[in-house]
Amino acid sequence: MSELDYLVTLCKAYLENKKVTVPQGLDFERLYALSNRHNLSPAVFSVLNTSENKDIIPEEALKSFEKDFFEAFVRYKVQGDIASEVDSLLSDNEVPHIFFKGIVLRELYPIPEARVMGDVDVMIDEENRDKAKALLKAEGFSLDRANGPVYNYIKDGVTVEVHTKIISGRAGKSNSEEVFANAMQHGVFDGCSGRLEDNYHFAYLIAHIAHHFMFYGAGLKLILDLAVMLNKCSIDLNSVFEILESAGLGEFAKVILTLCFKWFGAGADYGVDTEKTEEFLLQYGAFGNINRNTAAVLQRRELEEGRNSSGFSARLHLLFPSYEKLKGIDYINFIDGKPYLTPAAWAYRIWYNFKNNKGFVKKSVKNIGSDETKGEAEKEFAYFKEIGLL
Repeated sequence: MSELDYLVTLCKAYLENKKVTVPQGLDFERLYALSNRHNLSPAVFSVLNTSENKDIIPEEALKSFEKDFFEAFVRYKVQGDIASEVDSLLSDNEVPHIFFKGIVLRELYPIPEARVMGDVDVMIDEENRDKAKALLKAEGFSLDRANGPVYNYIKDGVTVEVHTKIISGRAGKSNSEEVFANAMQHGVFDGCSGRLEDNYHFAYLIAHIAHHFMFYGAGLKLILDLAVMLNKCSIDLNSVFEILESAGLGEFAKVILTLCFKWFGAGADYGVDTEKTEEFLLQYGAFGNINRNTAAVLQRRELEEGRNSSGFSARLHLLFPSYEKLKGIDYINFIDGKPYLTPAAWAYRIWYNFKNNKGFVKKSVKNIGSDETKGEAEKEFAYFKEIGLL
């Protein structure tokens, strides 16, 4: 059994609270690297640490897992305290808000502290954005990013993403941004504090996975989240599909739910082939950005737009995207409704990426146009069509 396959096995054991007997011959350093890459090393440690033959695991590898496990406990506490502070602050000042994704999902896990998350996600109405901004800044939150539908605030090392939309841009055959634009109306509230209705939240999570696919990719943890919700909540898949079909994500949902059923016994088997999707989810890490040929992603996007995926074409559109694309980029959202500012937005985008993403851009541009990159782009384009994303 490969380390990637065993990572899935360990995640299933974690969900089911089962002990395992660790097989001989595993490369535990590689298993740790893969687990860490998918933000799953704390969950994996909780299984390995109680395995019946724990003694075969090299001490250094086990220490690496253990370190991540205890760091996750500390992070859980700090993030929870910040989320509680935001909840109280917004509630006390009558700002309706909904927490979603990790801050909610982690409480459904067998060991909530082992479900790692990067940010605290909370949603408000756009009309309350300035009020929330003033409240948070007055309480010592620093505004790190203030563009588009997501404002980032930081306090005590924790990032709080305050959303006025839960999806921005296309993810699927139609515009998922429009389908999920009224997310606040799907909240279940206690006073001003709310959570998304379970079926709507579940549908959103699948759309969120699709959104990640359209950029770089998604990882194993996002499928684990679905399995946890299916196990702990009363999910009505018919209601979920009603939402996802309207977003053009029905076919994609069948692939994801079949895979969830295959890996974790939760979901449903729709009789679709999941082999390519298993590989796609496992090889690039939690958010699809590790060991990824980013140039191939850029050239695949050219194919999505119906353009030739030549290196020159991809470079040209990378440097000078259309107004329609620019207005959907969060840090250039200021041009929405002002197409005459497109040249200024091009200049700002080049400066922004040079300042913040220089290495990424250099690597991407360097590989654009090679035969290998073009082949990867065409292969991925065909795969996305096969699973219903295009």
